[in-house]
Amino acid sequence: MSPNIAALKELASAELTRTRGLTPQVVDSLLSQHEVVPEEVVTWLREEIEQLESYEQDILFSPLFTPDFALRVRFEDALNGDCLSEEEVARLIGELVDNDLRMTLEYESKIVESAMPAVAIERLVHMLHLDLSLPSAEMAPFRPLSAEVRCLLRERTWQRPQHRDLLPTLLSAVRSTDTDFTDAVHFLTDFVRSHRPTTREECVTFLTNVADAYEEDLKKHTSGDRSFFNPELKASYAGKWKVEDNVVERHKRAIAIARELRSALS
Repeated sequence: MSPNIAALKELASAELTRTRGLTPQVVDSLLSQHEVVPEEVVTWLREEIEQLESYEQDILFSPLFTPDFALRVRFEDALNGDCLSEEEVARLIGELVDNDLRMTLEYESKIVESAMPAVAIERLVHMLHLDLSLPSAEMAPFRPLSAEVRCLLRERTWQRPQHRDLLPTLLSAVRSTDTDFTDAVHFLTDFVRSHRPTTREECVTFLTNVADAYEEDLKKHTSGDRSFFNPELKASYAGKWKVEDNVVERHKRAIAIARELRSALS
């Protein structure tokens, strides 16, 4: 099926025009780069946004219009397992720009509206990766796949031919384990992006290295042992490390997935 371009446009328009709270990063940029004092932020936004050069708007608002993974997942169903051409992406951006959308910002409970910067539209749409194709042939034996998995397999990591060739082997390994399929594909996408294996044997070697590295880091994290160039600084932090449960759990999960996949591929 072809992408539902009308649905993609509707989703993009709704995302672009929703109210956005200013992030600390944006506020810091206003204060440091544009020399705005805190009590004049709202006034400055109302008067100056549309006076900025395009590159200044992009730098300032990029943290607000860079889509995260969760947002990209929401566009998967409208893509219908396909992708847009570069021309269709350009046309979608042009139509959104021509719609005279409004940008709504919130700061300290005050609302500021302005014309939507074209660079914000361009950034969000381009970074949704709507023009990246899915490895359809490699995915076929494993369908149906969730929107989350499809979104992961649309990433640039899997656009490389050598990694697409590996994909059926890796997905088969996942299916042969008790590991949650989506979690494992998340892990594999990061793993292949970082280590770029090209053979099954390299995957086994690199997975061993990854598991060992996570194990070592986990020991240091839970013991409070950290590397310092200055002994006095190390002494000042002794006993003050806070063990973050989410970091510990992420490490444990990564170790478990790496070891299960290594066993399945061996």
